[in-house]
Amino acid sequence: MSAIASNQSRSLRSHLQAVPATRIQTAAPQPRWSALMIRLAVAADAQQLRHLAQMDSARPLSGQTLLAEQGGSIIAALSLADGSAIADPFVASADAVAMLRVRAAQLNSDSAAAA
Repeated sequence: MSAIASNQSRSLRSHLQAVPATRIQTAAPQPRWSALMIRLAVAADAQQLRHLAQMDSARPLSGQTLLAEQGGSIIAALSLADGSAIADPFVASADAVAMLRVRAAQLNSDSAAAA
């Protein structure tokens, strides 16, 4: 090793020892998913449902309606009367609509068994 390289190596080591160790602050990782809540619509949901229908370029749903809510926002809805669905086109909501259909089938089988 040449004298210049040796000198540079010592200089780098002394510099690294003089610089205090710092921790890099990183933000806590955000979950890649959030809970999906499926529930029956209530009267207070009417305005959000109309807005959702407008975003989906669809007619508002009629009759009793199931909702898929994620992060406090309604991302999809399904009419129990005729099976039509609306969904937020700006959110990955196809799985939510599928889950609404599964829940609607469960509710229909429960009501058929009770009859």
